[in-house]
Amino acid sequence: MEVDKLQVDVVIVSADMAEMTLACVAELEGSAVASIVVVDNAFDPAAGAAREELAGRTTVVRLDAPHGFAAANNRGVELGEAPYVLLLNSDILILEGAIEGLLEALREHPGAVAAGGRLVDPDTLETQREYRPRPFPSLANFLVIMLGLEELWPGNPITRRYHGAEVDESRTQVVDAQPAAAALMVPRKDLEAVGGLDERFWFWFEDSDLLLRLGSRGQILYVPEAVFRHLGGGTFGRWSKSQRIRSIYHGILHYGDAHFSRSQRALLGLAAVAVSLPRILLFHRSRPEEAGAWRAVAAGGTALVRGGSLPAIAPGPTGHPEDLPVVRVAADRPPITPEMVRRPLDED
Repeated sequence: MEVDKLQVDVVIVSADMAEMTLACVAELEGSAVASIVVVDNAFDPAAGAAREELAGRTTVVRLDAPHGFAAANNRGVELGEAPYVLLLNSDILILEGAIEGLLEALREHPGAVAAGGRLVDPDTLETQREYRPRPFPSLANFLVIMLGLEELWPGNPITRRYHGAEVDESRTQVVDAQPAAAALMVPRKDLEAVGGLDERFWFWFEDSDLLLRLGSRGQILYVPEAVFRHLGGGTFGRWSKSQRIRSIYHGILHYGDAHFSRSQRALLGLAAVAVSLPRILLFHRSRPEEAGAWRAVAAGGTALVRGGSLPAIAPGPTGHPEDLPVVRVAADRPPITPEMVRRPLDED
């Protein structure tokens, strides 16, 4: 099937990843691409030259304070008008025809609301097994993570089921699972119908939440013929342990709050408190930042047990939770001002 031109708005969120984002953008020249929006999620000021180059090749939305991944994507999506949106991680390099492959799959499956491509090793082009479609997170998955069973017993049955699904890579197929959201195409009408990404999330499980909500409207496709080279992002690798703890648990608790039953939420909250308290006592002198992260997790778990509103557990790469309020997707958002947007230089 031949696809029409200019059907896809590409949205890339980049945080301190200017050079990698430039490499991603360089491969986005395709007939289906209507626009490229890079959400500059509080870049390192030292990356000035790369920022200017991105502004010359894309539309750049500058966020002066770190946003969560969900909120940053929403800021980019709001700028487009094309009928399809491709949410693309900044550590992705596109093989020829990948975007058109996702678009064609959605066109051939009128009931589909999302299509994910196949992520491969950038050198060998072999499928990255950990990024194949996998089941949506369950309470058991989260308990295994929180209790450290994945590290102590990597081959446990729950983890094997979560990461070990065998998927036919010879054809496009409907999956009762979530494909990797690092290269995910969604019809704009469906993305808008579910309210976009839920801005309660920070940098973990926002993709699971989005795909679960989209799945209530239609089919989710895995398109192995649409191949994307996945370099592996450098943002998380530069975070401290306390920042990673905050981000992961923020995602776990907010996902449970959004999708679990009352009894499951209570059990998840109790588990969060149980794993946090010993670490607070152990690290309060030797690792105060880490102890602070666990205090935030304990506060979140307590709120979940009580049925109250969850606090913001996760800071971004900089900042503190109290400085970065987390809002629900339905909440009013500040408008994008002209000062926040840099159009391509040839449009000036």
